[in-house]
Amino acid sequence: MPLADLGPVVTKAFSALPHAVAAELRHEQRPVAVPLNVHRLNVMWSNLRLLRAQQLGVPRDWDEFHATAKTLQARGVLPLAIGSSAGQRLSLFVNLVLGRAGRDYFERALLHADPRLLQAPQMLDLLAEFRSLKAYTDAGQVSRDWAGATALLLQGKAAFQFTGDWANGEFQKAGWQAGQDYDCTSAPGHGRLHYFEFDRLIFFAATDPKEVAAQRQLASLLLRAATSRQLAQIKGGIPVHRDADLAGFNACAQRSAADFNAGDEQGQLVLALSARLGESAYGGLRDALSAYWASDRMTAQQAQRRLMQAMSSRD
Repeated sequence: MPLADLGPVVTKAFSALPHAVAAELRHEQRPVAVPLNVHRLNVMWSNLRLLRAQQLGVPRDWDEFHATAKTLQARGVLPLAIGSSAGQRLSLFVNLVLGRAGRDYFERALLHADPRLLQAPQMLDLLAEFRSLKAYTDAGQVSRDWAGATALLLQGKAAFQFTGDWANGEFQKAGWQAGQDYDCTSAPGHGRLHYFEFDRLIFFAATDPKEVAAQRQLASLLLRAATSRQLAQIKGGIPVHRDADLAGFNACAQRSAADFNAGDEQGQLVLALSARLGESAYGGLRDALSAYWASDRMTAQQAQRRLMQAMSSRD
C-alpha cells in the first residue's frame, strides 16, 4: 500500500527532529511517518536505599557488577530482578554485549551477522557470561513481567533491574526520588551511550482530499514540541524534539535527554535491534537467547550454534 505525502508543513517540521529519528521516518526522501517519543533501553535501575544499607555503590562496569552481585547474594539479598519474557532476556544480553564488546562489535555481530564474530571465542565468552547472570536472579521470574521485577526493587527485595525507561513511572508513582531512593544509570560499561527505540505513527496514502487534509493536520499536531512533551510525560521516555522543554521531567529523563542529544550530534546513538532487523532474524535471536537462559542443560557452545542459525535467517 502506498505511503502518504504529508506535505511541506510536516517536511519543514522535521528540521526540529533528531537526525537519528528523522532518518527513520522518510521514504524516497519524503516524510511518511511522525515520531511520538523516545525510549532509552539500556538503563540499569538501582535500589539506592538497599545499596546504602549494604554500604555498596552503583556498579560502573560489568566486573564491578559481578563483584557487587556476589556480595549481595552472600548477604541473602537478591541482586537482579528480571521477568519471564524473551524480550527482557534479549535486553540483558544486548546490554552485556554493548558494555563488554562495544558498539562496533555489537553492530557487526548482531546487526550484520558477521559469521567470523558469531562463531569466534569472544561470542562464546559473552554467552557464558550472560548465563552467569542468571545465578543472580530467582526462580520467581518465570511468573512475572517487567513491572513485577520493578516491584521487587520497590519492596526492598532486589538491588538491580535492566529494562527500559518506562520503569521510571513505577518509581515515581511510588513516591521515590531519583538520585536519592533509586538510580537510573546506563548499563555497566556504557558510559553515555544511548540505546533507544521510538514510537511512530505511519500514514498511508489517501485519495479523499478531506482525509489527506486530516492526515496532514494530525501529523502537524503530533510534531509540535508541546505535544511531544505531553506524550512523553504520559507514556514515559523523553520528548522527541531536540529543543523540548524538560521542566517537570525528573533526573532520569533529564539524563536520558542529555545523552540522547549528545549522541545525536556525534552520531553515536544506537537504534534498537527490533527496529533494524527483519522479524525472522530478530525473532530467532530473541528466541535462541531465551531458550539458552531457560535451559540449564544447554551449553554455551550449543547456544552459539543456535545463535548463528537464527542470525543467518534474513528477511
